[in-house]
Amino acid sequence: MAYCPDCGKEIPEGQEKCSLCSQHPAHISDKVLAHINLLTKRINSDPSNIQLRRDLGDLYNKHGLAKEALQQYQEIAKVNAKDLHAQNSSAFIYLRLRELNKAEQAFLAALHIDPKSTEALVGLFRTYYLHGKTDEAIALGNKLVGMKPSNVEFHMLLKNLYAQKGDGEKRLQELLTLEKLIPDNSDVIKEIAEHYKSSDSFDKVIEYYCKMEERKLDDTDLGFTIGVHYFTTGKFEDAIVHFSNMLKNPDVGPEMDIKIQAYLALAYYRKGDITDARNICVEIQPLHAAAVDGNLRKQLAALFYDLGQSALKNKESKEAKHLFEKAQCYDNETEHYAQALKTMKQETIAKYTNIAKKGGLITGAVLGVCILIALIWISIRNRVIMHIEPADNITVLINGDSVGTADDTSGIVRSPVYFMGKHDVVITRPGYETWTGTATIGFARPARIEIHLTPIYYTLSLASVPESASVIIDGKVMGVTPFVSDKIPACPHSIELHLPGYAPWRTNLLLTARDSIDLDTVHLTNLAGKWTGEIGSSSFAYNASFTITIEQSTDILTIKYFHQPREECRYSGTLKGKVENNAFHATGKVTYKYYKVFYWAEEKRQIVMNGTISNSWDRIEGSHTIESFAPEQWWAQHQ
Repeated sequence: MAYCPDCGKEIPEGQEKCSLCSQHPAHISDKVLAHINLLTKRINSDPSNIQLRRDLGDLYNKHGLAKEALQQYQEIAKVNAKDLHAQNSSAFIYLRLRELNKAEQAFLAALHIDPKSTEALVGLFRTYYLHGKTDEAIALGNKLVGMKPSNVEFHMLLKNLYAQKGDGEKRLQELLTLEKLIPDNSDVIKEIAEHYKSSDSFDKVIEYYCKMEERKLDDTDLGFTIGVHYFTTGKFEDAIVHFSNMLKNPDVGPEMDIKIQAYLALAYYRKGDITDARNICVEIQPLHAAAVDGNLRKQLAALFYDLGQSALKNKESKEAKHLFEKAQCYDNETEHYAQALKTMKQETIAKYTNIAKKGGLITGAVLGVCILIALIWISIRNRVIMHIEPADNITVLINGDSVGTADDTSGIVRSPVYFMGKHDVVITRPGYETWTGTATIGFARPARIEIHLTPIYYTLSLASVPESASVIIDGKVMGVTPFVSDKIPACPHSIELHLPGYAPWRTNLLLTARDSIDLDTVHLTNLAGKWTGEIGSSSFAYNASFTITIEQSTDILTIKYFHQPREECRYSGTLKGKVENNAFHATGKVTYKYYKVFYWAEEKRQIVMNGTISNSWDRIEGSHTIESFAPEQWWAQHQ
């Protein structure tokens, strides 16, 4: 049976959520339901018994049946309006259901009964907080803090309330108190740092940023703000160290990365380190301009221009041109950036025009000689072209040097260019005889060779107990045991035996010559024997250790099953099952006995066990379902 933990509405079987409040169901066990039925019968016999109604209301409340619990507490209030437990319990249920007006009234009624009730004060504080009654919540919160100064929840809620009210100083006081109470809380450290950042208390910002770094907390925006502070206050060395460390963080985004590089370049330049500033500026491209804001863009454009002038004085025309182009891109409103670039382009065109005229005559003469030499050079050098079968997984050596692999479709290998003459060729492939030969390159003619590699085979014998296990070689089924083949290539192989219900057997072989090998008889491991384990958590009466004894002949299992979680119940019987690809499945009827609670019974129950066997074949883990009970995780160990 399932109920909504908020409104208490019964949820039909198969329905995932409550139709009224969309909450997932709270499942009630048979044992709890029996307890509820017993208390209900006793209350019907004695309706004015407050203790019975309190027990039933607490039982409903514990298992998420809010509506039913509230009804019992209200019945108690009708009999005794000053019952503090009923008032507080009702109030907390209203608070959980977010019926804040009713929760407030109920908590106030509880305080009327006992003005010193800490439970009611705490509940009313939470209600005021959720209801948005900021002033009332602050007043009550301060009272509770006086009673319990080290309560983290009270300080956390007061911190949020002062933030809502806009009282930054009192919010800071609460944050500093929380830092003492929970010094390793990363959110508190971050909030303190952000507070000091908003109030421009940069010494404190830096102090708490260092605390964040000690705790390995990443806040790129805060780190960037600190770096800009160093820069704007003239602490260029500190800015360089800080921004350089930020660039080492792989989580810095591309836009932030560009802004950090911009400030880093400016800091180097203001410090007087022109070389490092220029090296960074080389990495900053025009396409990054969109990531840089207006003021920073103008500063960066001025830096590009100054570095361009410096490069121009050092006769580094190409570098100067790139820097002027960046300056114009980052600030197209400043005219002398564009004028400097235009002047430089005109000077460059004039320079290369004069050079071209002088070099034209020389070029014509030299070109004819070069063409003649190139023709001769090409004619005395050529390639070795080899058509190899089979062409996959081969190694080709020419004059002792590797020349690559074959084309996947044609099986053709083209070597690098060699001088004309004879060249030694060696070709190897696992499982094939090595081919050796000579290739001759002629004048303006490549060497062409047809090569057919000869395979090497060995004989493999393999048997198993029991027989008829599938023999899998390199992932392909080659037959069943007993197995004999004389066509196994002489190269590394993985060999497996698979038989349903038995542990897979595996081995690796590495042979490089003609040979015969007998792997003898492999005894496959099955599940036969005694297995012990546990089902779910020992906190529930039906979850504890159990025993299964498995007998196996081929692929059918006979399982003797015994499970006695506690003295209240017991399961025993026989199941039938099978194993395929390490997937374990068994099902059957077992005897179920339940007693010493409210009744006892003995009946046949359906049980289904599904699991996965470990690769070592000594442990099964899976899901264990007994008729009328929810599935439970279980495991069993091979004894």
